[in-house]
Amino acid sequence: MVPLIKVENVVREYGKGENVIQVLKDINLSIEPNTLVALKGRSGSGKTTLLNLMGALDCPTKGDIFFENCNIGNFSEMERTEFRRKKIGFIFQSFGLIPLMTVEENIEFGLRVAGIPRDEWGERVKEVIEHVRLMKRAKHHPFELSGGEQQRCAIARAIAPAPSVILADEPTAELDSKTAFQMITRFKQLVEAKKTTIIMTTHDPAILEMIEHVYELEDGKIE
Repeated sequence: MVPLIKVENVVREYGKGENVIQVLKDINLSIEPNTLVALKGRSGSGKTTLLNLMGALDCPTKGDIFFENCNIGNFSEMERTEFRRKKIGFIFQSFGLIPLMTVEENIEFGLRVAGIPRDEWGERVKEVIEHVRLMKRAKHHPFELSGGEQQRCAIARAIAPAPSVILADEPTAELDSKTAFQMITRFKQLVEAKKTTIIMTTHDPAILEMIEHVYELEDGKIE
């Protein structure tokens, strides 16, 4: 099977000269289609940097990243933007919700950005809101939600367009253990239905127990 994502000899450095900091060191990784993958490691190990590279939010200093055999590191800024819009769903640690939009409107915005036909919005929004159990909060704005509810809204927005890949940075960090279990179960259902590939970061041992493919990063390397 051809990997969906292939990371080859990737290095990511920040700074110049004597002030260079090497965050990722010669990373090699293959992600098969329709899998749930976890990246674990301490804070500062390079997990988020690797996610950003795979999602074309950043470019490697050295090495190549292939998506469906296409080297996304060679993309122009416009091509990277289009790639993210059509192929990638992001769940950020900071949620990234739009403050003046309700839960429903935030999800609709994600669908609009992804180019999903407007006549599909209503059904998709209703489905994902039910999945993340925010039915009673659908008309609320982010500032009216708890951290866990904002996290669930961000998850719903990423899932709704059914992207090829969902990149999730600590998606269960703000959730209680029961809700976190339900979210990972939902992720596994999406993967098993061959609707998406999910790559997430976490350091939660209970969550890691639920995931078959786990890679550990330590000091910028995969152990």
